Formats: sequence, structure tokens, C-alpha cells
Amino acid sequence: MPQARSLRHAGALARRLGAVLVLTLASACGGKDGDGGFDLGTGPGEFPKVQGYFQRNESVNAVTCAPQPAPAGGDIAMGSYSLSEPVGFSQSGSKVSIALLNYPNNPPDTGTVDMTGKVTLGFQFSRKEAALREGRQFYVDVSGSFVLNRSTDGNRLAGTGSYQNVLREGSATAPVFTTCSRTSTIELTRTGG
Repeated sequence: MPQARSLRHAGALARRLGAVLVLTLASACGGKDGDGGFDLGTGPGEFPKVQGYFQRNESVNAVTCAPQPAPAGGDIAMGSYSLSEPVGFSQSGSKVSIALLNYPNNPPDTGTVDMTGKVTLGFQFSRKEAALREGRQFYVDVSGSFVLNRSTDGNRLAGTGSYQNVLREGSATAPVFTTCSRTSTIELTRTGG
């Protein structure tokens, strides 16, 4: 019995020392965005690889606006359209970002990849429309989110996107004039990396 008690004591001590070591490493390694110093996605081989270069093909549906239609004009396309462009994914563990290679000055969309290969990305920014809408100036809060699923071989990502444009007339802080939303289907095919 004394030997069993001493083994239990040693096991408890080892667990306490392990917890102290983890907390010490977490504070020594730092962290950001309130993650407590842990980045669970930096271990080798933990998350499916999505980094590399892809050709993005997206079919974007027309917007629906509520509570009222947006006036004609402006520089946000309101109808449906398709686009095809090269993109580049960078990855650090579970954290991913996607850059539009034809527009290197645009900030990348950022997000995560989970253990199943599901990629969740998004962006948000505000801007003043360069063109007037029926002689009226609008400011727009633009956001988008995307959910893509990685093929088993990693050569294809496919899924859906959703976009929202919140229009304000006259100033960036004016009451919301209307909110326009749309969805899309997306397919990315690996071209390198």
C-alpha cells in the first residue's frame, strides 16, 4: 500500500509539473489576439495543406436589397457575373490567407482551415463609391465570407461565398439606406505550390 500511495503521489506531481511547463511555455512563447499564447495549428502535419497557387472561378449571383433597391449607378456591380483569376494561399498551421495576385495592393482575405480541410475565410472594409448613384453619393461597408472544402488530394477547393454591401447616403456614418446581399459558388484549382 505505501508503494501504491507513493506512485499516486508521483503521478499527481508529474501532472502538476506538466501543467506548470505548459503554462510557462505559453507565456514564454507569447501569442496574439487573446489566444493565451497557444497556436494549435503550428505543429507539423496537423492541418491539411492548402497553401499554394490556384485558379479561382466564381459565379456570383445578382444582389437582393432590403428595405429598398439601390439607386442606379455607383461602382458596385449589382447584377450577376463570373470571374476567373489567379490567387495565392499562404498558411501557418490552421491560419490561412488568400491574396488576389492581380491586385497585390489589396489586403488578403483571412481565416482558418480545420482538420477536415474546411477553409473559412472573410474580409471587411469600408469605402466611398467613386461613381454617383443617380447623382447621389453613397458610402459602403463591404463584407464577404467563404466556406470551401478541400479535395482529398488538395488540388481543388470548392464551396460557397456570401457578400454584403451596406449603403449609407452622404456620409460613412449616416443611417443605413439599404443592405444588398448576394451569394456565389466558387471553385479553386491548384496551379502550383
